[in-house]
Amino acid sequence: MPKLLIVQPWFSALGHPAQSLINTAKTIGRRDQISYLISSRKNSLFFEEIKQDLQRLSDLKEFPVKTDSLREGTINALLFIKKLFHIDASIDRIFFLDAHLTILAFLWPFFYKKRIKRLGVLCLAGPETITHNYFKKAIVSQFLNRSETVLFLRTDELADDWKKAFPKSLIKSLPSLELPTDYIPSISFDNNNNLIKFGIIGQIRIGKSIEWLVPLFQKDPTIGQLTVAGAFANHDQSQALCVLNNFEGFHSKFLTEEELLSTAVKQDYLLMLYDNWDSRMESAVMFIAARVHKPVIVYDKGWLGRMVATYGNGIAVSADQNDFAKFFKSLPKPNSNEYQKLLNGIDKFRDAHSGVKVKNVFLREMFHD
Repeated sequence: MPKLLIVQPWFSALGHPAQSLINTAKTIGRRDQISYLISSRKNSLFFEEIKQDLQRLSDLKEFPVKTDSLREGTINALLFIKKLFHIDASIDRIFFLDAHLTILAFLWPFFYKKRIKRLGVLCLAGPETITHNYFKKAIVSQFLNRSETVLFLRTDELADDWKKAFPKSLIKSLPSLELPTDYIPSISFDNNNNLIKFGIIGQIRIGKSIEWLVPLFQKDPTIGQLTVAGAFANHDQSQALCVLNNFEGFHSKFLTEEELLSTAVKQDYLLMLYDNWDSRMESAVMFIAARVHKPVIVYDKGWLGRMVATYGNGIAVSADQNDFAKFFKSLPKPNSNEYQKLLNGIDKFRDAHSGVKVKNVFLREMFHD
């Protein structure tokens, strides 16, 4: 029987990797032929709880890391896998949910075993950092041309550009399993002042338009009520976003998945106006919005714009919009027919990105010979 090892070398890093893995594992369900390998360091109770959830779903193994470096995680994962090959001879497929691609490409030939039928690697970014360096491109090209290697991308936009950069390699889009089948119904909250509630949730960093959205809402409170909730990506981001220092709507706290969802469900719209962002990428907040049945506001470009145009699960606006205050005030209000159309669009998005069909596509790719 084929056996798959799913590796997350960034599990212990503060942010989304751990939650992404448990969402994936829950969607897959318990399967004896799938086991998980994660990085481990002294962390909060949050990570311990996810580990326990993973252990209930499948065989779980850990390897130690000292930092949150993906480079270190990739190297240590390979060293552990080498030991694991001697312990468990049934493993014939490996899937890296994250990896330092150049490091993996360079080291893999030294760890390869003939019984490995498929090595899948998920990449979240474009090929430019690889192709702009001759030596990196040569190493990665050789790796991607190996018979067992498959490079997976989350979006068609990213996959198309990788295929152009490495036309001889096996490169595919892989559906995200970030949207569990559990459903969190939309909740109506008392809104005595009749203001639309907007939320920016998750990691707090430059690039989420926080630096201009907060002053906009402070200058004109009639626009609506803005909530910014999450933890700063690092100290530099905290200093750069000093606009949040005296903002009453800011809740500075690392949010567990439950807290993310409970915060998101209280909003009328989730803002995803990402500046200096690779528009080819997907965003986890889009899936959170679908889970809590809330429409999103995005720029009309890339994957986010395509999703909204396809399913109607939000509203897309041009980045060149010259009056965002007027735009926000013109949005459909909850309980209106126009808002209900957005909720119907969210249902369409959920149907296309969750359920048995998406899971089967994932499993088919993992166990393909």
